[in-house]
Amino acid sequence: MDNTKLDIDIYSIRKAQEIAKYCLDSIAPSLKSGLSRQEIHSLCEELMLSKGSTGWWTHDDAALILYGPYLTYSAHEDPGSLFDGLMVAENDVITIDVAPMFGNGWGDMARTFVIENGVCIPWHESHNQEIIDGMNLELELHQTICNYINKDTTFSDLHKITDSIIEEKGYINCDYHGNFGHTIEIFLKNRVTIIPEENRKISDYGKPFTYEPHICKSDGTIGIKYENMYLLAGDHLQII
Repeated sequence: MDNTKLDIDIYSIRKAQEIAKYCLDSIAPSLKSGLSRQEIHSLCEELMLSKGSTGWWTHDDAALILYGPYLTYSAHEDPGSLFDGLMVAENDVITIDVAPMFGNGWGDMARTFVIENGVCIPWHESHNQEIIDGMNLELELHQTICNYINKDTTFSDLHKITDSIIEEKGYINCDYHGNFGHTIEIFLKNRVTIIPEENRKISDYGKPFTYEPHICKSDGTIGIKYENMYLLAGDHLQII
C-alpha cells in the first residue's frame, strides 16, 4: 500500500509526541550511575505506556539508548549486545531517543542527559566543557533552522546549512546515513530523509519531519543528540 494515498493523522502524531515529551521530561530524576541499559529502557516503556502509548514504531522498540563508550554509535542494528554488563558510570552521558505510537501516529524525540557524581544534573551545570559546547551547538542548530526555513527550502538545503555549521564549529555528523532527520509517515519505508540529494521542497511535501543532529567534536568522544519534530505552515516552522 502506498502511503501517499493515505492521510497523515496529525492529531495522533501530536498525541504520540506529547507522550515522547512526557517521558523525556519525567525520566531525569530516575537516571543515575549503576543503571543498566535494560533498566533505562524499562523506565521509558513504563512512562510512555502510562500516558497511553499503543506501541513503538521503530523496529518495535520503545527507545534507543546510548551511553559510556558508545555515544557516537549509529547503525541500522540496535547495539544492545554492546551494553552487556556495562552500567552507567559515575560521570557519564546518556542519550535517549524514544519512539511511541498513538494510533497510527508516530512520536520521535531525543534528549541528552548528563550524569555527574552519580546523579543526573542539568547539562549547563556540567563540569565537562565538551558537553556544554555540544549542547549549545544543538540548540543553535535548532534555532537556526527555525529562522532559516521558508516555503522554498528543500531537504537538501536543510542538510547543507546544518552540515556547514557543524563543520565550521569543528564537529562531525555521527549518523551512519549522514542525514539529520526524516519525515513522519504511516509506513516506515516511505520516510524522506534530510540528505544532500533530496531536492524536494519541504513545503511541497507537507508532512511533519524530525530534526535530530547526532554530533560529536571531531577530536572528541561524546556524542550529543537533540531531536524535535516540526511542521512547516507557510513560512513558519512549528514544533510538534
